[in-house]
Amino acid sequence: MSLDVAEASIVVMSSSWCDESELSFVTRSVAGAASRSGAVSIFTPSPAGERRADGAFDLVGIGAAQNATWPDVVTAHWPHEADADAVWIVDEPSESALALLHGCPGRAAHSIAPVGLDTDPSVSQLRLIPRPDRSGAGLHVPINPLARTGRHTGLGFTGYLLVLTDRPSRPPVTPPTSKAAWLTARFPEQYVVVVEGAEAVVWKGRALRGAVPIDTRTDLWRLVAHAAMTVDLDPGAIVARECIESLRFGTPIVVPAHSVAARHAQAGGGLTFRNVEDMFEAVERLMSPQERECFSRDGAVYADSAFGDPDGFVAALAATLQLKHP
Repeated sequence: MSLDVAEASIVVMSSSWCDESELSFVTRSVAGAASRSGAVSIFTPSPAGERRADGAFDLVGIGAAQNATWPDVVTAHWPHEADADAVWIVDEPSESALALLHGCPGRAAHSIAPVGLDTDPSVSQLRLIPRPDRSGAGLHVPINPLARTGRHTGLGFTGYLLVLTDRPSRPPVTPPTSKAAWLTARFPEQYVVVVEGAEAVVWKGRALRGAVPIDTRTDLWRLVAHAAMTVDLDPGAIVARECIESLRFGTPIVVPAHSVAARHAQAGGGLTFRNVEDMFEAVERLMSPQERECFSRDGAVYADSAFGDPDGFVAALAATLQLKHP
C-alpha cells in the first residue's frame, strides 16, 4: 500500500515508471522489493496532486504531464511535507530530479541508473548486479519456464541465431540492421531471426523469409529459449535484462565488450566482441555443440544464482537501504 510522504519510509521518484524501457522494469522491481521492508510512495511527473492506482502502488503526481521529464522546483508541488527520515530512490539522477530531491529534507539518495563522475556525491548507485566474486544477490529477473516447452508458433524451426537489434524500431520495408546483415551473409545456411519493433523478422542467405509479431513477453521468451544463441547488439545499460533472461533459459549470449552484458558473458554465459570480425568468431565458436553446451550450463547456473532469487534480492536491497529485513 502506498502512503503519503509524511508516513512513508521509502520514496521512489520515477520519470520512467510508465515507459516500456529497461529502466522502468528495474524501477518497478526495486519498488516492489523495497515494499517488503517499508511503506513505499511513488512520485511521477504527472499533474500535481493526481493519484492513480497502478498495481500495488498509487502514483502521486508532483507536476508536469505524464511521461514528461521532471519539472523544476518552482513548478513542482509536493503533496505533503517530506519525511526527513525517508529513504529516497531516483530512477535516474538528472539535474531536475536532483533539484527536486534537494528541495526536501532527505538529502542522500540512491540511483537506479548509472551515476556519472559529475553527479552530486550525495547520490549513490544501487548495486543490481552481484560483485565479480558473485557475492550478493542481484536484481530478480523473472522468466516463465513454460517457454521452454514449445517454440514460437510463428516459426517452424529452432536453433536459429537470435539477434536483438541496435535500432529501436523497424520501418515497414527495410534491410536488416548492419551487423544482422553481416551475420546472414557470413552464415548463409543459418536462419537469422532479428527482433525489433515488436516483430521477429527471419532472414536466411540474405533473403527475407517472413516476419511474425511479438505480442507478449512470453513470445519473446519462446524465441530466446529455442535459439542457438542470443546476439544482443545493444544490451540494456542497467542490467542487460534480455541477456539475463537468455542465460536463464540456457541460451548463450554474444554481446559488445563495452556493455554491462559483458559482465554476464565473462561470468560464463557467453562471448564478447569489439568489431564484426570478433562477432563472427564468437558466433562460429558457439555453433559447436560442445562449446554451446558448456556456455549454456555455466550461464544458466550463474544467471539463476545471481538473478533468480527474489528473497535474496529483497534482503540485499534492505541491507543497502539500511532497512529492517522482513
